[in-house]
Amino acid sequence: MESVMEWCREHKLRAIGGVWVTGMGASMAYNMTQKHLGPMTKLVHSRVYAQALTLGCLVVSAGAEYYDSKHNARTEEVDPYMYKAPMKAKGTH
Repeated sequence: MESVMEWCREHKLRAIGGVWVTGMGASMAYNMTQKHLGPMTKLVHSRVYAQALTLGCLVVSAGAEYYDSKHNARTEEVDPYMYKAPMKAKGTH
């Protein structure tokens, strides 16, 4: 379980995208059993259900990020490609 949580921390967008794809597939499968709906209505309902699931996932992700920032003293890795402003030379004003 810990390895899954760590992967989700490192790959937030992939995890959220996976939730959307899974939600879309599951809701399409469910809507195909609804015989009284037309095909376009099934598609729209599936998209709405998947978006609601994704929105919930985003809220949970934001809450987890907030919790991690407050309760875990993780040190951020230094990105060697991050821009660093040049330092002033000594003796100049």
